[in-house]
Amino acid sequence: MLSQIRTLLAVEPEKKILAFRCQWCSYGGADLAGTSHFEYSANERGLRVMCSARMDADLIYEAYRLGAGAILYSGCHPQDCHYITGQISGAKRAARLEKMFERMQMSPGRFRVEWISAAEGDKYARVINEMQATLDAIPEDVLKAEIERLRPEMEKKLTKLEDVPGVAQAMVQVDFIVDEMVGKEKTA
Repeated sequence: MLSQIRTLLAVEPEKKILAFRCQWCSYGGADLAGTSHFEYSANERGLRVMCSARMDADLIYEAYRLGAGAILYSGCHPQDCHYITGQISGAKRAARLEKMFERMQMSPGRFRVEWISAAEGDKYARVINEMQATLDAIPEDVLKAEIERLRPEMEKKLTKLEDVPGVAQAMVQVDFIVDEMVGKEKTA
């Protein structure tokens, strides 16, 4: 997951909307939005997780530390969770994150929580477009300054990544691959 986040945010991260989507509902909603040809921002980058309860706060912090413009935290409606109580756990985590980001004075709308079913492709497209409008309303220099102001806070919040065996070594490899990818993109 970390390598996906780093790769997706390797180039112009401040323009990206990183969408954490649960496998069973919001991922299906995003897929339906695409297959139904609903128009939504090309700046959206999706990550599939099994459940909103699996959207660890450290993944969110790392994405913001890397400069993500906005993050969508999306999963099943409470009554539709395939893991029965997973959405409840995910909703509690998301509420804590929302309060914390508000205290940090993050621009409203850069972190958004939405419960989207697999049948709600239209809602998924609308949410992404609203998030894009929020990003577009923030002047680029103001957004970049906010990202830099919050980066040390996000770094402090990263509590578990260093303790996971093998993460440090894997990230060195990912950084090498991302550097190669970015280098090729700049020369193209």
